[in-house]
Amino acid sequence: MSTLAMLLPSTVPVSVQRDLWDWSLYAVSLGAAVTAIVLFLPWALERRRRPEIQIDWALSLDGDPANVDDWPADPVPKITPGQAICVRVAILNVGDRASEGSLANFVVPDCFELRNSYDPEAKPLLSGNLTAGLPPEHRVAFFAPRPNPWAPGTWFMLTYQLTYPTSSTPDQPLRTRLQFEISDSRFNRTGRRFIPNLFPPSEQGDAQTGEPWPPASPGRPRFRWVHAAPYGRVVCSRGSRRDVRDLEVLPRAREGGGSHDLPR
Repeated sequence: MSTLAMLLPSTVPVSVQRDLWDWSLYAVSLGAAVTAIVLFLPWALERRRRPEIQIDWALSLDGDPANVDDWPADPVPKITPGQAICVRVAILNVGDRASEGSLANFVVPDCFELRNSYDPEAKPLLSGNLTAGLPPEHRVAFFAPRPNPWAPGTWFMLTYQLTYPTSSTPDQPLRTRLQFEISDSRFNRTGRRFIPNLFPPSEQGDAQTGEPWPPASPGRPRFRWVHAAPYGRVVCSRGSRRDVRDLEVLPRAREGGGSHDLPR
């Protein structure tokens, strides 16, 4: 029995003596960890910030930019050869970061005469596009402006005139498609985020003549979700956002006008 007791390990209290140098190392390690977190957190939050887009279409069947009306996705306006129409695409940065080198493309089939309303002398570029081009060659005409600077909460508007020439009147109704695409290196793949972001108030305070300045605060910042709009309509991919509208060209002008207004 005594032999067994000798083989069992005995518990001996051990005390650890830490000098000033050890406590200094602990303090330096803790300080380094806190500094790393403080420096990394703003960088991580900044990486989450990115621009995002809302695309609004408007159309004027008489070609006057002052008469443009909202153009929903479903209606397909009918036009006749020789009829000049005005198309306006307005984009809003609904994200929380300014765009970095974004490039827009307004693309139409090359059967249309395309003019920039702000610069009528500018000539469109020519290329191929499977979405907007007509078979078999899918040739298109397009303008490629750069909406910079494009800060959060700001609009950028593109206005163009389109005319289907009378020299190439179709034999039957011709369905055509217009495409708008914008590219930016900060666009993600899905067009939405899984975690809401903190945004400032969407409206600024106003003060009319005779009212005190500065105006009252419009409110507090709020958390909200960010996604491309209209939701479910804009095609999203990494670095790109796209949307389209359709037009139908009639074979000949109808009596009494030759165009159909958009349904309201």
